[in-house]
Amino acid sequence: MSTRRIAVLVSARRHPVSGEPCHCRNDSLALQLGLKLAPDLKVLHAGNPDNPALQDYLALGASHIEVIPTNGDLVENLAAQLQHADLILTGTRAENGEDSGLLPYLLAAKLKLPIVAGALEITPRMDQLEILQFLPKGKRRHLRVKLPVVVVIHPLAAVELHHVHARLISGNITALPAPNTVAYHTPWQKEALRKPIKLKAPLVQTGHERLMAAITSKNKGGTVVNDGNCVEKAQVILNFLREHRLINY
Repeated sequence: MSTRRIAVLVSARRHPVSGEPCHCRNDSLALQLGLKLAPDLKVLHAGNPDNPALQDYLALGASHIEVIPTNGDLVENLAAQLQHADLILTGTRAENGEDSGLLPYLLAAKLKLPIVAGALEITPRMDQLEILQFLPKGKRRHLRVKLPVVVVIHPLAAVELHHVHARLISGNITALPAPNTVAYHTPWQKEALRKPIKLKAPLVQTGHERLMAAITSKNKGGTVVNDGNCVEKAQVILNFLREHRLINY
């Protein structure tokens, strides 16, 4: 596996207490795992090159960060920079803005690459990667995938983050020119929606009420004839059959 063809996508967020820009922990885990595979890798950020949060990634070990503008289609801009990457690492989602977590999947679909989500450990094996994947309920499984591939790092990856001031001083940030792409625009679509149906909350019944409802049937209409002789009672039944067209005479 070429050490020059590993790329890590990093984003910025704001500290929940101070509100100051800082690094995204999910992307920092991806950066640390990438540095274990190759000391010299491509670190890519979409946004403002003067964002103070990028200084944190330099202190975490990124020697060089390339920043692309966010005008146009972001997926198109990233795909243009990652066409020749063998391994693309990223966090599960950003921690600011929309943070939908769909970017790795959209990027993998654009580059036509497989994607592995929930990676805890990555071990290179010749032209393959052995990945320990996180599964719900504490389960884990080992996967072997061929390069190139997009790998999404799980927040529970056992990686320690170390900030070194000397790295921050020696690192540098480069702003890349805006690609020649058409500005991304989605036209508004109007659609008439059906009026929502109000659902009635089920009535809480006791066990006795549920039992009586199961063994008895409700009166669904009709006439109860207690008076009169048998001819009059038969006439009532005959009228009922004629009314409901059960007989033709």
